[in-house]
Amino acid sequence: MSAFAALEGGLDPGLLDHCGLCHTRAQMKVTKSALTTGAALLALTASSSCKEPEPDKFGTVRIELSPLGGEGDTVFAGTTEVIATVNYEDCLQDFYLIDRTDYQKDGPEGAPVFDQFAETLCTDYDEAPECEVDSIDQTLLEGTDVYNLKVTFTITDPSSLSYRELNIGPLPTEDLAGCSPIVELNVNGLIGRDANGTQIWGISTLPGSSRATTNQGAPLRVTLARK
Repeated sequence: MSAFAALEGGLDPGLLDHCGLCHTRAQMKVTKSALTTGAALLALTASSSCKEPEPDKFGTVRIELSPLGGEGDTVFAGTTEVIATVNYEDCLQDFYLIDRTDYQKDGPEGAPVFDQFAETLCTDYDEAPECEVDSIDQTLLEGTDVYNLKVTFTITDPSSLSYRELNIGPLPTEDLAGCSPIVELNVNGLIGRDANGTQIWGISTLPGSSRATTNQGAPLRVTLARK
């Protein structure tokens, strides 16, 4: 309506303009309120539909370090490095070489997993000795029967080794692997070295069973003797 028409109709043009402005503001408030409500409902719906975090897909096997005769000070004195190697059995060979090659150490899914375990093997487990992870290496040589996982630990306090547990990983859980993820520890699979890189101790006696699965209930208890 024009100002002239408003005058003819007995309405004050200023009043009309003011009413129009109020109406526009009211519409904006309604629109803003509707958008805010819609956003809140969308956020609530998204929140209610979020799934619980999946359980950890990877774990470790544990090796308990038992010095021969209980003489930890003698066996472990001077230790600066421990190297633990476990061999993949059929399930894990198929997992890494056939089913999920992306989880190999250098794979797109595997690389961050290996990096994470390098940071946590010495810090996130109650029975771990005073150590740091120097490296985690994976060997998958088809046709040579060499399929293993090797963890090299730097030992910052050798007196902390007696009856403590080394965690060896990452290893996929049974749910992820789709089979029983078994590794085997051989007699040459655990050695200690001094600052010169010389081996000063190794396995004297393996347990009755030297095979273990991911997140096993009990550690592999090995007896270690000075070289």
